[in-house]
Amino acid sequence: MQIISGKARNLALNVPPGESVRPTSARSRKAMFDSLSVFQDKIIVDLFAGSGALGLEAASRGAAKVYFVETNIANARIIEENINRVKRTGVEADFLVIKADAAVCDRYVGTAKNPDMIFADPPYPESGHFFRKLTGDQQFMQWAKDALLVWEMPDFGDPDGSFLQAPGWNLKRRKYGSREFILAEVK
Repeated sequence: MQIISGKARNLALNVPPGESVRPTSARSRKAMFDSLSVFQDKIIVDLFAGSGALGLEAASRGAAKVYFVETNIANARIIEENINRVKRTGVEADFLVIKADAAVCDRYVGTAKNPDMIFADPPYPESGHFFRKLTGDQQFMQWAKDALLVWEMPDFGDPDGSFLQAPGWNLKRRKYGSREFILAEVK
């Protein structure tokens, strides 16, 4: 896996071994990032960060601050390694890895303030559960009120309608490359 565009373009990233992290394909990431447009001076949060690829891509494209929320300590170390590699290419964003459960928003909302964009790519089997939990949490909604939430859908789609039920949110489904995403904004 590598950074697609910006200052760190073509930089290969370290990825945690095994099946615990499932990186978004390069084609899907490129289509998504190109369509989301301007990242210059934005504050980005990468929930369920894994390798940190989504946040690092935003930083390479000019984001000012990137927060990574990752519960797995080994994955958090890999994110820190990837941050150091990205910094050596001249990327000047402020980075912070928050070692916390992304599904428990009170662990990070006080630190990662005023996000412009929030990426979420949780483990697929629990994705619908996490989506309902976070989009139904008043503290999360208040924190995300001025942000765009970009949620990667699981391979198996939305069989129980979990991603269509988010009261208080405007939802759009978008396909980028081979992946489907929910773009959500607080109403």
